[in-house]
Amino acid sequence: ASHTLGAMHRRTPERLAEYARLWGELGVVAWEDWASEVWRVADLVGALVGAPPGTTVMRQSVADLLGDVVASLDWTGRRNRVVTSSLEWPGSLNTWSQIGRLGGEAIVVEGEPDGIHLDVQRMVDAIDERTLLVECSHVLFRTSTLVDVKPLVQKAHSVGALIMVDGYQAAGTVPVDVVDLGVDIYVGGSVKYLSGGPGNGWMYVSPEVSLEPVTTGWFGTARPFDFDPQLAYGDGVKRFRGGTPGVSAAFAAAPAYEALNAIGMDRVRERSVSMTQPLLEAALERGYTVRSPYDAAQRGGHVTIDPAPGQEGTAERVHHALIDAGYVVDHRPGVGIRVSPHFYNSLDEALACLDAMSEVSGALAGG
Repeated sequence: ASHTLGAMHRRTPERLAEYARLWGELGVVAWEDWASEVWRVADLVGALVGAPPGTTVMRQSVADLLGDVVASLDWTGRRNRVVTSSLEWPGSLNTWSQIGRLGGEAIVVEGEPDGIHLDVQRMVDAIDERTLLVECSHVLFRTSTLVDVKPLVQKAHSVGALIMVDGYQAAGTVPVDVVDLGVDIYVGGSVKYLSGGPGNGWMYVSPEVSLEPVTTGWFGTARPFDFDPQLAYGDGVKRFRGGTPGVSAAFAAAPAYEALNAIGMDRVRERSVSMTQPLLEAALERGYTVRSPYDAAQRGGHVTIDPAPGQEGTAERVHHALIDAGYVVDHRPGVGIRVSPHFYNSLDEALACLDAMSEVSGALAGG
């Protein structure tokens, strides 16, 4: 279930112990090491999505970062629309449902009836001169659909709008180059395929974009340790650093980021597809419904399988039985069970999970 919580790196406990040692031995002087490590870790995760050094910032969550981006924009003029889709992460859609309180308007493009695909052209057509921001996922969280964001980038920029891409389900399993994509903002977190654990949201902002957050926190200023009450924004993305950073979270995430950078995302992707494609095909052979794109080039790192289509509640029961049997997967209402072998898994493990799914489904049907 690396689409939900990636495995912990074996060196993470050591790094957390190092964080605690610095705190215990140095007290407040530890900030000299802590602050530099947080900025180093931000560049590590940025490198995994092709971000140049100094263009990525760490925060606790994407929700925090999204809120700051929203507050950085003026929603009171004629250009006051956000264009997004119904297939986005609910937390983001919840934010857009409240944008009217700031004077904005949310244009939510419906996904395809199959619940799997997003009609990118329909979303492109919804972008116009009144669009202030376009927001979409790079990989859809329910179905693992890999979205072609380039047409959205091109249309957004052609009308003077910004585009923000949510890479939470892409980073760490799909090669990403934010510079090549031309996105203005790319956000994600480390709980999933990046194996960095919770508390490590992050955001890339293109150097060509200048936003002024309402809340900077002391680390978002140009000189945090000057404690100057007169606001002077930090350079570029630094102004989004916020308040006191999650130092322990950054220490915990560093080993996984370093490992993924050493391996290379192309190799991770190749390994992922070598397991998810046979898994998908074996699920179809068993007569299961697969609610992920069949073509690996259109799919992220997980496969969504419904072993009992049309039988309400059965997929969730199968999920619980798999957990009890030691297979770590998860369930999403309306689509089925998400299975995501990562580079540290094997094809045998993935197919064993499917065999267990068949056994459990059969037992439930017989019972």
